[in-house]
This record gives sequence, structure tokens and C-alpha cells, in this order.
Amino acid sequence: MSAVVLPIRSPQAIARAVTLLKEGQLVIIPTDTIYGIAAFPDNPEAIAHLYEVRARVPEPASPFLLADMTCMGMVARANHTAWRLARHFWPGPLTLILPPHPDYLPAVQRTMPVALRVPNFPTLFPLLESIGGVLFVSGAICCGDPPAVTAQEAAALFAEQVALILDGGNAPFGVPSTILDCTPDTPRILRHGAIPEDKIWEFLALHPESRR
Repeated sequence: MSAVVLPIRSPQAIARAVTLLKEGQLVIIPTDTIYGIAAFPDNPEAIAHLYEVRARVPEPASPFLLADMTCMGMVARANHTAWRLARHFWPGPLTLILPPHPDYLPAVQRTMPVALRVPNFPTLFPLLESIGGVLFVSGAICCGDPPAVTAQEAAALFAEQVALILDGGNAPFGVPSTILDCTPDTPRILRHGAIPEDKIWEFLALHPESRR
């Protein structure tokens, strides 16, 4: 059965998405970068199913979207650099890699880093807040195809594997976020994305050649 598509602003959309996520279903959501596939963060079966749908092994860091910066302390052991970056670039298209908080999310391997971001997409915040401030979300990308930047593109890839697609229009950036690994003493770029790396080094007062 093909997924239901609802405008994210429709009155029933958020409540329906929360119900499905808590039941262990997958929901496609819009963000400021690309569309993502969301699973309830404390449901290992749903997370495993998400990776089956994407036809790939789990990512090297567990990906989460956060309702606000304060949620970072719930999920990760954030250092001073990460807090500085979060205050400057969030909400926005910068993903930070950090060690996991030892007391959070038994559904996620505690030895695996976490990848955290607060999206700059206000219509998504009611869903993030309703689910507890933290949502497991991986990009709506499959089989070498470009990432989905509209609900229609997401539906073409995953409509038969998810329960609901929330339509938020075109993703404003249209490219994935920049990923910055904050676990070493000197942060390093793991994926080039919507934020140019020069802006990150400039903010941190680092030169590109200082990367390791």
C-alpha cells in the first residue's frame, strides 16, 4: 500500500505522524536540506527497518534531528567546541558528530557516535517537540539516486515502504548538511554540504591546513 501524503501544515498531520512513529512505523519528513526518513528513536526494530528501506548498512554515526540546542546534552557528550558551533550555526545545515551520552537511547549502540542537527525548518518543530525533542532521521536517499528534495521525489523512492509522507514543499537548501566531526581535538569535515567549510574554520579561527 502506498503511503498517505499530507501537507505538514494540515491539522491532522503532526498528530498522525506522532502516532505512527510511536507504533514503530516510518514517516518521511521535510527539512531545510533534503527530505528524511524518520523513526522513533527508542525503537530498534524501526531503526533497523529504516536501513532496510534505504538498502544500506547503518551509518557510522546515529543520525538525529533535535528540536533545539538544549537537546544536544540529552543525546551526546558535547564538548566546548560543539556548543560554540551549535550556538552559531543552529538551527541550520551543520551536523555535529559527538560521542553518545551513556544514559540515552538503549536502542542505539552506546559505542557508536551520534550525528546531531537542529534543522532551520519551523514547520517541523511541532513534530520534533511532540516526539520528545529528538527524532532518528536519515536522508531520503536510495540506490545511488539524488537525495529527495520534494515530497514527490521522496514518494517515488519510498512510498511503498513508509506509512506517511509529510509534504513541506521544496527543501530550501536542496543538498545535505555539512558534517563536522567534533570528537578529535581539531574538528574535521566528514561531508561537504550546505555550509562551506571556510565559514566553519573562520568561525573557529582555524586555518584549513590545521585539519587532521
